[in-house]
Amino acid sequence: MKLFSYEINRHGITRIKERFKGTVDVAGVTTRKKRFSIGEHSWSSRCKKFENMYQQYPMLKQGILTLAGIVMSEGAHTSPATNKQDETYNLAEEAKWRVDNSLHKRHNINSLLYQTVNIMCKFGSCFWEKTETPEFSYRIIPNQESIEPASYDDTGEITEWRQVIMGTTYATWNSQEIVHFAWNVCSNSWPYGTPLLIGLDVETEALLGLEESAKDFMEKEAWPYEILSLGDSQNQITTNDYNTAKIAWKNRQPGQGITARNIPINLLKGGTGDTPLRELSDLMELLKDNVQDGLMVPAISKLYNSTEASAKVMTQHVMTVLGQPIQWLLKERYEEDILKPFMEASGFSVKACPELIFESPNVHKKEDGEFWVSLVSTQIATPQQAADALGIEYDEEYFTKKEEQMLQQQQANNEQKPQGDDSEGKPQQNGVTYEVRIKPDKRDLRS
Repeated sequence: MKLFSYEINRHGITRIKERFKGTVDVAGVTTRKKRFSIGEHSWSSRCKKFENMYQQYPMLKQGILTLAGIVMSEGAHTSPATNKQDETYNLAEEAKWRVDNSLHKRHNINSLLYQTVNIMCKFGSCFWEKTETPEFSYRIIPNQESIEPASYDDTGEITEWRQVIMGTTYATWNSQEIVHFAWNVCSNSWPYGTPLLIGLDVETEALLGLEESAKDFMEKEAWPYEILSLGDSQNQITTNDYNTAKIAWKNRQPGQGITARNIPINLLKGGTGDTPLRELSDLMELLKDNVQDGLMVPAISKLYNSTEASAKVMTQHVMTVLGQPIQWLLKERYEEDILKPFMEASGFSVKACPELIFESPNVHKKEDGEFWVSLVSTQIATPQQAADALGIEYDEEYFTKKEEQMLQQQQANNEQKPQGDDSEGKPQQNGVTYEVRIKPDKRDLRS
């Protein structure tokens, strides 16, 4: 008989080990082998390809660096763990302090996550290694392109990774010793993620080719080739004269001519023949737009050439479609593979594990303050409730004195006001109430 995740039989109660049934198709192989040969599932060539694209074309580098900056613009922070009643667990504040002042300061968490986003967007994955010897620590593995899977289980989960350089295995990790940040894993990229540069190689190569051709065109227009023709059929020059003229022509300074006597000379201009480059700018603009649409990150030129409102909308769009999903991925992997093991290694319960957030803890204090002021002013909440919610100390003595002063002022106003008098605020003379009206100024403001 099964009860929840336990099975009751004549041998007693045993825990049922659940597992998924789906698996992966590894390169169309029908036999279910569990280990890969060295280099069989390497992504080294893919990493080198996208690294070259990243280095050669500035728009790709700008897009990835911009995205990494947007994701980490407010830095990585922690908030203490809370339970279902929104109350802090025991030792949660101490656990948060331990993470902030010991773990994060020692590992420079902001720059580390920024570099992780950069690598993950460029290659599709980023690998960390962690260790507990001699103390809990982690880092980005160098030579990311040399990491490859060594074995996997029936469900397609990688159980062992290794680092292979020039055909030699230098390091191996089990699944608990490595942290794999993978963006948008698909069948063609498994077990790695999909880089943002995928599908942009055609546009990038075309843009590089067009820019190189445009460079050659401008050089030929600015410095056209010239051919110096000496003599003709009726005036043959000697080899001596030809060699002398050739040396003089070759050694002349830019803009400097040569002189000749009794020899007909003809100067033939080379170059492009003054052929214009038609529609080149339109074609390059189209290719650049395709690159930007593929990256989903607007170029800097698009931002400073647009209105402030449009620039904010474009930046917010990038944060919505890319920035926040990347933050979710970083948060889930970091909390599960780094923070919780660190809590256990430090003697804390995982319930006290702080939460990773990507905004400053004080970023919403102004809005929260205005919200609670409106509740207190309409007497929906008390000042003490507002102070507790905002995390500030409630000065009961101060507010008690303020409340007494307000009551005394209100009582004094009521005593001074005659019964049934509805002429408050209006001037009186000889018992007659007058209403004063201000005549509008009809002066011509244009004078």
